[in-house]
Amino acid sequence: MLVLGLPLAGLGYALAGSLGLAGPLATGFTGHYWQELTHDTGLLYAALYSLWIAVAAVGLSVGLALVLVLRAQPTLRRSALPALLYVPLVMPSLVVAFYLFQLLSRAGWISRLSFQAGLTSSLAAFPELVQDAAGVGIILAHVLLLFPFITLLFQAIYQESRLDDYRQLTLTLGASAGQFRQRVARPVLLRRAAPTLLLSFMATLGAYDIPLLLGRPYPQMLSVFIATRLQRFDLRELPAAYLAGFLVAISLLGLIAGLLRLTGQAKALPLHTTN
Repeated sequence: MLVLGLPLAGLGYALAGSLGLAGPLATGFTGHYWQELTHDTGLLYAALYSLWIAVAAVGLSVGLALVLVLRAQPTLRRSALPALLYVPLVMPSLVVAFYLFQLLSRAGWISRLSFQAGLTSSLAAFPELVQDAAGVGIILAHVLLLFPFITLLFQAIYQESRLDDYRQLTLTLGASAGQFRQRVARPVLLRRAAPTLLLSFMATLGAYDIPLLLGRPYPQMLSVFIATRLQRFDLRELPAAYLAGFLVAISLLGLIAGLLRLTGQAKALPLHTTN
């Protein structure tokens, strides 16, 4: 009931609402809202923008975590860095977004400091880092939340898989440290962490709090785009919002199924090493 019942009920209601069979404007079956969707590019732009944000944020987080885990093992084991990585994990996403807004906006702390230091001629000369078209602030906020988590995940896999022993073995067989990282350690980390990375990608794709505060009215991420339509005073927007939510949910479910299949196939592949 909880895992399948409620989501399927929500999808069914959204589909019925988009066909004029449910909701406050239910007047009978109609395909009018589906036809209007072909002329509305807002949903497509929101999907592409959300995909860009998710790929950039998760990609940067994974890259930074791999560099730290593969190149800074002594630091991760002998310093207080692992304990510090837990600090961002206890912060709500809205708090992180608000902090970055105060820090990186044109009226924020860094902008004021750069103006006082003579690095910028005015507050307006400071580059747009939040509420910008490229979503730099949104990406940075997600990286601050994802990077510590993925680093701790990779470090746990590194120790559980005894990759230090494999490192000594590959060096003994004549491989270089770079070959060990590229051909042994990195594939093991990515394959073992693939399901969790997929969930992180989907969570970023459907994020709401961060893009609501750090994003622009246009383009919007999917969750903000749908919520904006649902919360408008014009009830005639509701069927289109139901349709957008239904299509996004179905697309995400299909994407999850496809990626899980790919990650399952990747896990089944044998690990080859060369010296």
